[in-house]
Amino acid sequence: MPIIPTCRPFVAASSLVLLLFSPVLGQEIDTVYLKGEAKPVAGEITAVDKTSVTVNQKIARKDVPVPANTISFIAWSGEPATLNLARSNERAGNLSEAVAGYQEALSAIGSDAPDIKRDVEFFLARTTSKLAQADPEQLTAAIQQLQQFAEQNRNFYRYYDTQILLAETALLANDVSTAEAAYTVLEQSPWLDYQMAAKIGRAKTLLARNDIAAAKQVYDEVASSNPSLPSEKAKQLEAMLGQAECLQRQSAYDQAADILQTVIDQTAADESRVLAEAYLRLGDGYAAQGQKVKEAILAYLHVDVVPSLASHADLHAEALYRLAQLWPVVSQPARGADASAKLEADYPNSPWVEKLGSGG
Repeated sequence: MPIIPTCRPFVAASSLVLLLFSPVLGQEIDTVYLKGEAKPVAGEITAVDKTSVTVNQKIARKDVPVPANTISFIAWSGEPATLNLARSNERAGNLSEAVAGYQEALSAIGSDAPDIKRDVEFFLARTTSKLAQADPEQLTAAIQQLQQFAEQNRNFYRYYDTQILLAETALLANDVSTAEAAYTVLEQSPWLDYQMAAKIGRAKTLLARNDIAAAKQVYDEVASSNPSLPSEKAKQLEAMLGQAECLQRQSAYDQAADILQTVIDQTAADESRVLAEAYLRLGDGYAAQGQKVKEAILAYLHVDVVPSLASHADLHAEALYRLAQLWPVVSQPARGADASAKLEADYPNSPWVEKLGSGG
């Protein structure tokens, strides 16, 4: 019984991505690349603080403040050549290579470029947190690295991004108090999408404490908002994902499935983590009903075979575990064994491997 997921088309060819996100080596200007925008802001960065980066555009003779929440990354004038390759490796999921590249770039940055140094330190902390998704033994070090960066860079444009990463990493480690503290800081950010993220995070901490009713109330509030920007719409959909999880915990599987399908249909391709979680939770709901095993397998397969979804190590490991359990149910034990082997080979330190070995 071959089951092949039929995925919505994902954006653009790799050549276009490289064109949009590969700065010219040896560039003499600073280039600020924006989330979801093809056109960057170029010029000379003259000021950096926790909420914005100011770019002086000499030809236009004006200063352009760029809000920090809109920035994807900055290609700095005078940055080490190795930095662009490290960023590319991180985007491609080559995390160990990215860490090595960032460390090499860091050693090449002089004392006259403190902002470039801080940016690379942020990249290192972020990549370390991604590595910890697949290896819980690295979570404590990742949390400490993020905490240190936040403490030392309170007026840097990556400050609130660091709080998001810190909270998410802390939740993976079941460190709810650290996550709550980071979300409290995030609530103080001046942007609605980050404030929505803080509320969603608060709901996650309530779920971690098994307070389903309180968590759903917060998710409902964010999901019922009227977003005006794509970034706000993304957070609304993430809240709907949380709504569905709460409904599943209350055994309202059909209602949850309807919400999850809406999330899948409306989530932008670059919000790959939300998509991966939506497919996982959809699979969970189908599996819990007992009579929809094939539908559950199809949902989990998306997280295994779609590269952008599989790039989230913790979610991919979970999908492989679920597939290993379900393939034998539909008389495909060999495919179940393949999923088990892939889980053990790709994520040997994942808690899902331990669960696989325990038979649970």
